[in-house]
Amino acid sequence: MASFDVLTSGIWQTNTTLIAAGGGCLVVDPAYFPRELDAIAARAGELGGARAVAFTHGHWDHVMGHAALPHAPVWLNATLAKAIDGGDPRAARYLEDAREFDSRWYVPRPSGHHWPEARDALADGEARMLGELELRAFHLPGHSPDDLALLIEGLELLLVGDYLSPCEIPFVDDASAYRATLRRLTGLLGGVRHVVPGHGPRLTAAEAIAIARADLDYIERLLEAGARGDVAALHAVPLPRAADVVGMRDHHLDNCRKLAPQQAEPVSS
Repeated sequence: MASFDVLTSGIWQTNTTLIAAGGGCLVVDPAYFPRELDAIAARAGELGGARAVAFTHGHWDHVMGHAALPHAPVWLNATLAKAIDGGDPRAARYLEDAREFDSRWYVPRPSGHHWPEARDALADGEARMLGELELRAFHLPGHSPDDLALLIEGLELLLVGDYLSPCEIPFVDDASAYRATLRRLTGLLGGVRHVVPGHGPRLTAAEAIAIARADLDYIERLLEAGARGDVAALHAVPLPRAADVVGMRDHHLDNCRKLAPQQAEPVSS
């Protein structure tokens, strides 16, 4: 019988989802610390073994755990696969961010910091089978260029990566793309019961829709103020939630900087 488990890391409530079907499982975003990865690998073994790993995107806190499941191929957004294959600096930065974090906090990573060798790129809308379950991939840029959501209709489950977290505000890479993704997610949410964000507790569809609407309002206010070139209005946009969480205001200012009008270069005489 198909089922899913969610195991949550001690860092940023980062979620690993294990989807079991057909005598094996798919492990999505295995994270993060060594003891946690041991527990994930053990649970995957109880479910019949990991048939594959999937990354919802390339940020370091979601990708380092693949080495704990060394025989499983890794499904990923085709954009991320292309970046890795082409030596894109962004893909290199993801690994460097992991190295820096592990070094700062003395996290042992005996396997090192590297991308998986067995990579399987998923196109937007592509379907894969896990036993009797059909899983469908959706490219959802905005938080990063390589975000991937997974819809598992047989479980009425949607995995959204770093969107719709009740713990944090949107971390924006591209605001226009983020807006389009939120609109697309709102449509997908109408057909599910369970939503697992990359960070924080699992959600009902109604809870996820409420977050999506709040985030869409936030993004649209940012885009409107940015289009006017109004830096003060950008900064004044209220956070959709988590205003009391340390660092969220700084993330908001990062979002604002991406939309603030560029200062003109001085004209040389």
